[in-house]
Amino acid sequence: MSQNGPTPTPGPRPPGSPRPDPGPDHRNARIAIISLIVTSMLTVIGIVVSVVVADKDDPSDDGRGGGPTARPFQDDTAAPPPDDTPPEPEHTTPSPSPTPQTTTPTPDPDDSEDGEDDGLTTAQRELRDSLNPAQWRRESCEPDTAPGAEASLRCTVTTRDPTYGALTTKASISVYGSKSEAQKVFRDYTAGLPDGNCDQQQNVRGVWSENGSDTPAGDAACYLNTTFQYVITCTYYDRPALFAVTGPDFPALNRWWHGLDPIFTD
Repeated sequence: MSQNGPTPTPGPRPPGSPRPDPGPDHRNARIAIISLIVTSMLTVIGIVVSVVVADKDDPSDDGRGGGPTARPFQDDTAAPPPDDTPPEPEHTTPSPSPTPQTTTPTPDPDDSEDGEDDGLTTAQRELRDSLNPAQWRRESCEPDTAPGAEASLRCTVTTRDPTYGALTTKASISVYGSKSEAQKVFRDYTAGLPDGNCDQQQNVRGVWSENGSDTPAGDAACYLNTTFQYVITCTYYDRPALFAVTGPDFPALNRWWHGLDPIFTD
């Protein structure tokens, strides 16, 4: 034992004075700060996860680098875009290409008997051959259209005026089954025209004669048609024929008409 005896063991310290209570306001502020920090961390984590998932699902990322390809705005309510994948060809037998339809005129059975290839029918050739070759250029004659006519031609005709010399134009001549048929066509064209003299006025109907004869050769008329062309037309009393010539200048047309010789030679 020591001279001073054993060292006494210290007893427990008395508890310290209690800390002041921070109060409810301080506790609420601390809880709000902690909640804000946790919420912010969760938001950042969600954004990172979304980006990673989007990168994996984006078909435009082919693994060779580069960002996603920009796409135009697309209305979700619109119809889906068409499939660019071409359909599988059907194994069908191809149909032949359509052949243009052409109309072949039916030739007159007698047209080829004389060996001519002028595009005229037999009736048109007979009409052509009956025309006065001194003024009518028979080689110029071509088929013309005249409803109800048996044959109709349009030919180049040259007459002569004492002052103006040679005058050339196209004229039409048609023949019908009878004189009454030709007269009917003439009346239909000149219906409503008053009687008159074409040397003195237009849009009238009268008679005409050949070579200055006092005996009328047929009916005649002169008028302005619906296409603003002047017309001189006449019939024959002794044959089923109808003549017509048109032009834009009536004085010149009338001069040509007065220089016309007998049309037919038979």
